[in-house]
Amino acid sequence: MNNYKRFLQNQFEKAKSTATEFISSRSEEQEKNMIELQSQHYVELKSLAEMQQTTVQAIVNGIVVQYLASTPSESVPISVDQKEDNPLLYLDAICKLVD
Repeated sequence: MNNYKRFLQNQFEKAKSTATEFISSRSEEQEKNMIELQSQHYVELKSLAEMQQTTVQAIVNGIVVQYLASTPSESVPISVDQKEDNPLLYLDAICKLVD
């Protein structure tokens, strides 16, 4: 009976250890994907989400999608006149050629 009790105790400890590792790895993974909002903005979004019967996450995801859709994927070409007016733009263009 003592051996069986030790066996069960060891199995329990192994399961407990595995569960702890699983939980900690998930929290680390979630932490990598998190962003921080200013508390005032969160409160405003929370009340807006409650009125719309949705979540803050859904609102923020929608905002991100809209932002990404409105942002040009390619940079706007710089004219020669702009480069002549601002020599740093020439330097920027040279650096982009190297990349």
